[in-house]
Amino acid sequence: MPHSTSIRSLITRCFRSGSIAVGSALAFSALTVCGVAAEPIPVLLDTDIGGDIDDAYALVQILRSPELKLVGVTTVSGDAVARARLAAKLLTVAGRPEIPVYAGTSTAPQYIKQTEWAAGFTSPALHPAGGVAFLREQINARPGEITVIAIGELTNVAALLASEPGIAAKIKAIALMGGSVRRGYAAGSKPEPEWNIKSAAAAARTVFTSGVPLLVAPLDSTADLKLTPEWKVRIFSRGTPQNDALASLDFIWRHTNTWNADMPTLFDNLAVALVATPSVVPLTPLHLEVEADGLTRVIDGRTPNAQVALTSDPTAFLEYFTARFGR
Repeated sequence: MPHSTSIRSLITRCFRSGSIAVGSALAFSALTVCGVAAEPIPVLLDTDIGGDIDDAYALVQILRSPELKLVGVTTVSGDAVARARLAAKLLTVAGRPEIPVYAGTSTAPQYIKQTEWAAGFTSPALHPAGGVAFLREQINARPGEITVIAIGELTNVAALLASEPGIAAKIKAIALMGGSVRRGYAAGSKPEPEWNIKSAAAAARTVFTSGVPLLVAPLDSTADLKLTPEWKVRIFSRGTPQNDALASLDFIWRHTNTWNADMPTLFDNLAVALVATPSVVPLTPLHLEVEADGLTRVIDGRTPNAQVALTSDPTAFLEYFTARFGR
């Protein structure tokens, strides 16, 4: 049964039983509604894995989220082929070697030391090119069903939207980490251009004006989500193959990242959670516009183009996040 049809049937059953009120926000519900398991949401992950460490955590987070079904992965930015090898190896270690990984658009070279962990890795599911075509193929195969989770610059997603007339209407939603609405990276700071948006501002503008429903995790709700050593222990002490792989990548990142960070910030991981468990943070409807320098500005009086997470409870989120890695 198609995903949308099964959800409609579930909603109808819940209405008849009185479990759900008309008008309730069910479209992005959690895994179960009135005691009946919903089908997992099919998602495509577009990632710049290999730079910051949160992308690697996000990939495993998706695998460990029963609400989600990972259809495939595309990579973007810097050496997209090296990033694809990293994603494919991590999927293999996590026991999901069949999930296809396609390199997307490469840009200016970047320092991505984590990719050396996957040097020389090969797999039938690993493809050194074709990322945008793969995204388009999957969206066309399941129109209206697939959510794209974009946790890097939006070059691939913009190219997807430009690749075929009407493709935007076939995308269920785009969940993304990006932007800065009321604060910047530091607590109490003013809004500033955020990395994913400013790295490809024109591409971001294409996405924000596409008409696709957007779920946005900006700096406002992500910059304080710090994975301290105490929280890391909850993940690494479990000793599963994918958690051990994350420990290795985290170690490489810790001692090679060029901005001298000593603990990960879970920027991208909130974007994943917005699809898997939307109730994890409150969402505010806003109309966001991307300026030339990458700043995301609220336009009052305009129809909202995004549901935006403007705040989060770091402790509650970290409890939720680390629990996933015991699955």
